[in-house]
Amino acid sequence: MRSLIRLLVLIFAVSLPTAQAQLVPPGIEFSETEKLAENLYAFRYGPYRSLFMVTSEGVIVTDPQSPEAAEKYREAIASITQLPVKYVVYSHAHWDHARGGKIFKDEGATFVAQERCVDVWRDSPDPDVIPPDITFDKDYQVELGGQSLDLFYFGPSHGTCLVVMIPRPHKIIYTVDIMTPRPAGGGYLPWDPQVADFHFYNAVQSLQAIEALAEREQLEQVVGAHLVPLPGKKGFDAAPSMGPVIQIRERWQFWDGLMQAVKAEMDAGTPSFMVANRLDLSPWEDIRGFQKRKFKILVDRVAAYYAIGR
Repeated sequence: MRSLIRLLVLIFAVSLPTAQAQLVPPGIEFSETEKLAENLYAFRYGPYRSLFMVTSEGVIVTDPQSPEAAEKYREAIASITQLPVKYVVYSHAHWDHARGGKIFKDEGATFVAQERCVDVWRDSPDPDVIPPDITFDKDYQVELGGQSLDLFYFGPSHGTCLVVMIPRPHKIIYTVDIMTPRPAGGGYLPWDPQVADFHFYNAVQSLQAIEALAEREQLEQVVGAHLVPLPGKKGFDAAPSMGPVIQIRERWQFWDGLMQAVKAEMDAGTPSFMVANRLDLSPWEDIRGFQKRKFKILVDRVAAYYAIGR
């Protein structure tokens, strides 16, 4: 079973780096639209999933993904409603989620992002990323047709400007890249052990703040932004896009446990570059997708943070 899971994770990992390499395992549709709740939908293109809300006055869209995905995204919306897209909301600044918004801008949509995203796109521009019309600091509410998409920022985590979203009136929270619901819960490893642009100093705190938000708002489900393939009768099946909010806690506990273990090893006198070879990895060996070589890379990243700081 472990070898099958490792193969699954490898296939999934290969599918993520670029829009041009978006692949999905056999048995799973490359693109799909899923109704999550009344007037709330998820659109997936390859391994990427975005959220959109249909209101009486128009549509609120998140993350256009890429020019290729955005065309299919627009077609999916048109199959449900003929109302225009009024807002496009960015979850964060990374190109693999933020590219492709021109098709929505051309029909007059207003773009919204956390203010630090502007700095990222100024310093690291991409021609297919449409700049936001509205920026905000801590929180913002996109209101349309008696519904709203509420945005919350808890500091740098995955990138510097990532937000989580609550589509009102539903008891659901939408997160991108910081966690993806897994069947039966439990831990899992980042698809990229180098965790590029990941801010360890606020990783646990931001996830704890998200958990507190979910508890305060009495939320029940979390929606993830990536496909999770599972072994099926004919190839693979797509795991459910939603999972219980308890998985937010499982995510911060994973990072907290790993970071504490690495720090303890370094406090005992082990140089940062030797931690991966000396740390007891047995507590994580049963995690989905565990590969010793990749996990050591992840340990190296954590050790490097403790060696040099923010």
